Amino acid sequence: MRILLALLSAWFGPLLGTLALAGERGDAAQPPGGISIEILLGADQWQPGDRYRSGNAWLALVCNKTGCQLEPAKLAVRREKWQGHYDDQPTQGQRLVFRRQAAGPGTALAWFRQDPAIAWLQAGPVPTYWAATFRKKRPATEGTLELAIDLPGGAQATLVPLFDAEGGRFLLQLRAQGKRQLLDELGQCSRTVSTDYLVWAGDLDGDGQADYLINFADEVGEAKLYLARAAAAKEIAGVAGVYVPPPFGGECDGEGWVAR
Repeated sequence: MRILLALLSAWFGPLLGTLALAGERGDAAQPPGGISIEILLGADQWQPGDRYRSGNAWLALVCNKTGCQLEPAKLAVRREKWQGHYDDQPTQGQRLVFRRQAAGPGTALAWFRQDPAIAWLQAGPVPTYWAATFRKKRPATEGTLELAIDLPGGAQATLVPLFDAEGGRFLLQLRAQGKRQLLDELGQCSRTVSTDYLVWAGDLDGDGQADYLINFADEVGEAKLYLARAAAAKEIAGVAGVYVPPPFGGECDGEGWVAR
């Protein structure tokens, strides 16, 4: 379904303006103190620089239609240059190829670097409330881009894209536990929004609270891991890991918004 910009403004603009004035935005530029998890999406990609090394210090978040687990993974690295359409010179970087250490069913949705300082980040089953391999669920609203996540005990969290008419952008809002928190911008380059932004939701750290892995990137943007234990005051969850996708070689045209 395609929804014109004017219609989106009428539906979501006034509500977003009210929320923004309330000062509820909670998008940290860097993971907050004490928790910083390195995370990547995509099994085969190029990244600038030379900071990655081949090795087995990785975990794959592997999911099927009913659940997820963290499995031992390995990374193979080789030097490789990349040149975009508008670059004078190619950029030196690395080709990263991730693989699970043991073949098996399921789909690897993300790759986590193991950290001895984070004892709970280890191989094994992960309580999962929703994953990209699951069937999507909408809340009982008229919104076509909203997603519902069923939480333990009968509670429910919802993710709601809200259109900011003044700023000309979509911001994703998380609603849970009687709170509302604006997260980050969707569709910065392509100017399209779909319901593919949620990668995973569950209890990654075993503290009994919901955590979320959300991909805000199309050709630009980031993916962010939100942990409840990293939440600041008035937040539902705080940023504990940021993934910056490989650079995009094209051009953002910045034309009107389309929802799908």
